[in-house]
Amino acid sequence: MNLLGFGFKHPTLSAFIPSKKDFQDCGGFVTEQEYIDGMLTRTGLFMDRAALDTVRNTTFAIAGLGGVGAITAELLARWGVKKFRLLDMDRYEDSNLNRQLFATSKTLGRTKVEVSAERIREINPYAEIEMTVIDMVTNDNARPFVDGAGMVIQNADRPSAKLLYLAARDLKVPLVNGYATVTGGRVQAFDYRNSPCESVIEKYWHKHKMQAMKPLTEMSVEEVKEFDQKFVHATAPSLNFVTNQVGCLIVAEAIKLLTGQGRSAQYPWFVEFDTFTCRMRRRHSLSPFEPGNVKRIKGLVEKVLKKS
Repeated sequence: MNLLGFGFKHPTLSAFIPSKKDFQDCGGFVTEQEYIDGMLTRTGLFMDRAALDTVRNTTFAIAGLGGVGAITAELLARWGVKKFRLLDMDRYEDSNLNRQLFATSKTLGRTKVEVSAERIREINPYAEIEMTVIDMVTNDNARPFVDGAGMVIQNADRPSAKLLYLAARDLKVPLVNGYATVTGGRVQAFDYRNSPCESVIEKYWHKHKMQAMKPLTEMSVEEVKEFDQKFVHATAPSLNFVTNQVGCLIVAEAIKLLTGQGRSAQYPWFVEFDTFTCRMRRRHSLSPFEPGNVKRIKGLVEKVLKKS
């Protein structure tokens, strides 16, 4: 396991600490407040200072920095967020070039965490990357990554990312998740500060699905790897205008949740969209007509009938 940031500064970030001359050369800003005020001029025409400060003072823990995650880091950096935590095990490869914002000819082969940290500091040289994890999600790093954060942005696409939800629920840290389908996606916010955000159907479905396995929270690193291999989804088509739209909606939900403004896609609600049908709607995840619930109920009924 490669953990950077548990008490250590990221080794590549020293080059991005700004000097007064740097700001004079790029527009004349000489203080952090001047720089941030300039950055947020247009944002501040919509949101008041209190809302902006709430977002800026929240520590964002972003897990997954690929097609969906990179745009969330980019947008939050442009909100002037002060502190970030970054987690991703992968390096950039050529198949990422079609959709992943930070994938370029110059970043191929480099870790997504390192490149994302540099990009954040290019946008806001005053931002602090207080923790970096270049590894898969495990029982060793999930809780430390979440503990002390003010918001988790969950973009990791492996089944082991469930550990982040469990840690966030236990620590009462809000989390926003989103994923892309081929032409659309789904985004949902979980305010664990007020609720465990789990229905009876979901609870029993997960218990049924994992009944022959050791609890995920008790698995070793090797067992978590096997868990991922067993339940991981096959590689699917991926379109850049879809993945980046999902990331934009994730940031929107995070901002709404933190500021209490707007109509939220907060559990049990979620928002889904499809770019090819020009459709976006807010749906209820506990509805008996929700396809996922129909599948779960059917599976549970079949299990009961098989036992009888």
